[in-house]
Amino acid sequence: MESYLFNTILPFIEKHHVCNSCLGRQFGNLLTGLSNADRGSALKIFLAMEWEINHRQAKTGLSNISSLVSKDFSVGEQSVRRYFPDSEPNSLPCTICQDFLSYPFLESLAKEAHDLVSEYEFSTFLVGSKFPPGIIDNEDITRSTFSFEYGESIKSDFNRELGKILSTFIPDATVDFKAPDIVFTFDLIQNSIDIKSNPLFILGRYRKLERGIPQSKWFCRKCRGVGCNHCNFTGKMYQDSVEEYATTPFFNAAKGISSKFHGSGREDIDARMLGTGRPFVIEISEPKIRNLDFKTIAKQISDNSNGKVEVTIEGLTNRTKVREIKTRSSRNAKAYRAVVTLEKSLPDNHSILETITEEFTNILIQQRTPIRVAHRRADKIRTRRVSSFQIEKATKDEITLHIVCEGGLYVKELISGDQGRTQPSFSGKLGIPAVVTKLDVIEVFKSTDPI
Repeated sequence: MESYLFNTILPFIEKHHVCNSCLGRQFGNLLTGLSNADRGSALKIFLAMEWEINHRQAKTGLSNISSLVSKDFSVGEQSVRRYFPDSEPNSLPCTICQDFLSYPFLESLAKEAHDLVSEYEFSTFLVGSKFPPGIIDNEDITRSTFSFEYGESIKSDFNRELGKILSTFIPDATVDFKAPDIVFTFDLIQNSIDIKSNPLFILGRYRKLERGIPQSKWFCRKCRGVGCNHCNFTGKMYQDSVEEYATTPFFNAAKGISSKFHGSGREDIDARMLGTGRPFVIEISEPKIRNLDFKTIAKQISDNSNGKVEVTIEGLTNRTKVREIKTRSSRNAKAYRAVVTLEKSLPDNHSILETITEEFTNILIQQRTPIRVAHRRADKIRTRRVSSFQIEKATKDEITLHIVCEGGLYVKELISGDQGRTQPSFSGKLGIPAVVTKLDVIEVFKSTDPI
C-alpha cells in the first residue's frame, strides 16, 4: 500500500526546516489525545527510520533532512551522529512559525502573563493571539502547495499549547471558551500581552424607602454634569440616587474601572419602591476582585444611604440577564398603592366607588404618551391591562387604592386621565378631578401577566 504520509511529508521537509509542532499541525485533525508536537515527533521518527534504512543501503548523505536534526528532535540528531560524528545540530528557526511554538518561548510568555495578572482574582481564562500576517500567509501557501488536507490553524495550536502551560502557573483556574473571567491576548506583532478582565454582573433587588430619590444619577440640565450655580456646582439635579448608593460599594470592592446600573424599569422620583424590591443588575468593568462579600456590601449600602435604600443580592449573573430585565422584566406585572386626592368631596353615598372598582377589574386601558414624559418618550398609544383595582380606604376627599396592572402602565395618568389621553380613567369614571399625591410600588412580580 502506498504511503500517503511518506509521499506527502517528504517533499515538504525537503524544502522546509520545520519544528515538531508545525509538522504535526498539518495533520492535527487526525487522531485525538496527541499534541501537534507529539504528532510531528512521531512523523519525524518514521522519516528518520526511512533515512537510516536508505543510508545503510545506499550511503545517502545529510542533504534535504534538516528537519530531522532540528533542535526539538534530539532522536534525529543522535541518530545522524552515529554516521556523521562531526555534524552539528541545526539551530535555524522553524520556517513556518519562526519558533513561536517552541516550548521555551511559550513558557516565557506564560511566565510573563502570570506576573501581569497577579493582581486579579479569576477562576477561568482564555488565551487569544495576534500573529504576523506573513506567518499566516506562509502557512496557507504551504498547505495549498503540498495539498495538506487535515491541518488546523497555527493560532489554534498556539493558543491551546500556551493555555496548557499557563494552567501550570495558575492551577486554580481553568480554560473557559464561553465566558472566561480573564482573556489573555498575546500580540506577536507588537510583542505585547493584553489582559482583559471581563465584566462582573451582580443581580439583586432594591427597595427605595424614601421619596425624592431618582433611580439613576441625574445630571444637571444646564451644565450637564460640569457644575454651575443651578446645581450648586455638584453637576447633579439630585444629590443622591439608587444607582450611586447601590453601585459605589460594589465598584470599590471589585476595584473596577467603571460601572453601570441596569434597572428593570423605574419608579417615579416621588414614588417609593417597597415589597421585595425592583430587580437590577450592576455591571462592573475590568474588575480585579471577583469574590465579593455580598452581605457586607448590602449593609454598607443601607448605612451609606441612612436606610433610604436597601438591597438584596441574589448572586452573580451574565449579560443575558441585563437584556432580560431591560425588555421582558420591564413589562412585569406590578402592584401599587396610590393615595388619591379629590378636587371636591365625594357624595355621602360611596356606592359609586364600588361600581368603579368592578369596572376597573380586568380592563384594558388605552394610554397616549403622558404629557409629563412626552419630551423624552415616543408619542404613541399603549394598551395595558389592569387586573385588580381595590379601595383600601376612602374619605370624602382622599382615597387609597391598591392596583395590580401590567408593567408599562402609567398609574398617575390612570387616575387623573391626563387631559383625556388615558381612557378610561378613574377621574373620568368618578366625575371628579383626582390626582395621585403619594405613590408606592409595593411589588414587582416575576411574571409579565397581571396577578
